[in-house]
Amino acid sequence: MGKLVFIVAKSGMGKSTSLRNLNPDETVIVNTDQKPLPFRKSSELYSEEKGNYLQTSNIGETLDKLKDVSKNQKHITGFVIDTWSRVMTDFIMSKQFRKASGFEKWAEFNGSMYDLLNLINDKVRDDLTVYLLCHPVTVHDEAGFPQERIAVQGKQLEKFAPESFSSIVLYAEILHAPGQDNEHVFRTVNSGSDTCKTPMGMFDESTIPNDLAIVQKAIKEYF
Repeated sequence: MGKLVFIVAKSGMGKSTSLRNLNPDETVIVNTDQKPLPFRKSSELYSEEKGNYLQTSNIGETLDKLKDVSKNQKHITGFVIDTWSRVMTDFIMSKQFRKASGFEKWAEFNGSMYDLLNLINDKVRDDLTVYLLCHPVTVHDEAGFPQERIAVQGKQLEKFAPESFSSIVLYAEILHAPGQDNEHVFRTVNSGSDTCKTPMGMFDESTIPNDLAIVQKAIKEYF
């Protein structure tokens, strides 16, 4: 059973930047957004030649890479999909999906995303942590109160509630203080109007530095 971690934030809040201190010898990044990673010498640290990088938004290729890493790259302990949101968007915007009609195309889409979550939780190595970087969406409950959650495509995935598949859902935020530089952080506790959560005692503070290396270390020590 692998560890599934959701990193949730709007564009520009530091999701990709949080990868900067991960050990490239122990990490694989699937770059679905197809843009350069936003930290120094990223192309030297991560490349397909080294086997720790894949540029694709195709769900099938992503699943195959994850299976290969779990089975054949035992030294890899962190697997990043940046972003899961792009995987979903490109699936439903593909010509094949748009040309299809009826329930079957949505069943295939939902099944593919469900397969990814189940693969992480049920099939991959116990020591492998998989990070799904996602965008949020604001919805309103029956009383009209706003609630922020992971943005997904299709009503069926909304019913699945991806957050329910994980005990770690971190929200990337920027703290503003008068006279000080903005601070990029991960929030570890629920605000009352979102789906942020972490296991009891994993983090002592309500916010931690925006750094997945810190998160990776905390997960290894906790479990």
